[in-house]
Amino acid sequence: MNNKNCFDFLRFFFAANILLAHLCELSQNNNLAFLSYFSNAIIGVKGFFIISGFLVAKSYANTPSLKEYFIKRAKRILPAYIVVILFSTVIFAFFSSYSFVEYFADSNVYKYLGWNLVFLNFIHPCLPGLFDNNLLCSVNGALWTLKVEEGFYIILPLIFYAIKKSRMPLFILITLYVLSLIYWFVLNDYLNMPVLAKQLPGYLSYFVMGIFMFLNFDFVMKNKVILILSSVIVLTGYYLSGLPLGFLYPAAFGLIIIIAAYNLSFLNNFGKYGDFTYGLYIYHFPIIQLFRQYNLFERYNPFIMSFAVILITFFFAIMSWFFVEKRFLDRFKNNKKQIPTIC
Repeated sequence: MNNKNCFDFLRFFFAANILLAHLCELSQNNNLAFLSYFSNAIIGVKGFFIISGFLVAKSYANTPSLKEYFIKRAKRILPAYIVVILFSTVIFAFFSSYSFVEYFADSNVYKYLGWNLVFLNFIHPCLPGLFDNNLLCSVNGALWTLKVEEGFYIILPLIFYAIKKSRMPLFILITLYVLSLIYWFVLNDYLNMPVLAKQLPGYLSYFVMGIFMFLNFDFVMKNKVILILSSVIVLTGYYLSGLPLGFLYPAAFGLIIIIAAYNLSFLNNFGKYGDFTYGLYIYHFPIIQLFRQYNLFERYNPFIMSFAVILITFFFAIMSWFFVEKRFLDRFKNNKKQIPTIC
């Protein structure tokens, strides 16, 4: 498999898409409503899950032990996640309507810490005295996807085990794909429970599509032209004609993303200075919320304020990469070199 790809650009693209979508929604400013025409947070999340399925399957296949696989996954996600939870809890004490003493004496602060540190953000998403007049009181509504992502990491070895035992990879993946779509339809459309619908296994079809692309990479690249054309037809039909093609959406979207990753060579070096995508994703939401709390989008030029949000988010993303994420990843690589292999 060719290791030259533009996944860094695609991940950045989807993170920026989510940032702009949340900027449009959370700012509640009519001048920024136009952002909804070319940004969509859900599409960005789906793109992330497809890429994750492909890259995590590749990582698992190239990792010699299950223990090492989970260590790699934990070191990629947990350090920056824990930092953003702790940092938000402390720094927002200065912006709460509660006094400093009242804030830290409130049990809701510690409920927020506890539930968010175990990825159950939806149980206690808010901090006392913050964002009460915003569209949402949630401190960081973007973090719900990381719980789903962690779930994907856990079940991926089980998927590979089932494939190995049954020797029917296509049957296993199609079964999971279909069950995921059924779960989504029942919870979202029939029972009208969208919050539960987007939890695991609601988006498993996208993750599974990434796994399928990894396992059938050569076939896909050999037939990329016909597959791209078919996918474009499916997505066009889905969005423009109203045809019932939703069950093919994850497959079509996944094919386009993975094929694009290996055929846009001019974007292959996009991440040479660092991978700022994760930081961009986990810091943008609370920054937008803070601007909205003080009505900065209304009091000042909303476009300048939006640019300020983007700049501040990039600052924290860069800090997160160089001082948290990269350090843990480099430490893992160094430890791996120091530990001798025992046969």
